[in-house]
Amino acid sequence: MPYEYRPNSGSLFRNTDMRPDKKDPDLTGKLMLADGQLYWFKGWKKTTAAGEEWISVQIGNPVQGGGVQMRSSVPPLDAHSQAKANGYQPQKPKLTELDEDIPF
Repeated sequence: MPYEYRPNSGSLFRNTDMRPDKKDPDLTGKLMLADGQLYWFKGWKKTTAAGEEWISVQIGNPVQGGGVQMRSSVPPLDAHSQAKANGYQPQKPKLTELDEDIPF
């Protein structure tokens, strides 16, 4: 039985795709808000100066597509991909009639 998301809840999993030279999140997953939209959810393990551990979290771009990949780190969409995902269709240039008279 596949995992079913519920409004205002989500899951975080250990990020198995961390790169040593990047600031990848320690935890990744998805979160469903009250409106039913899925968002990427990320967490970084931190330690205060007093030695207390805590987790910094971030909600990312809405999840696109129907496939659910719970255990992978997915980068946010770039502006072009996000525009396409929101239904943007580039306009084709309108061709005008060319003048048959060549000036030479």
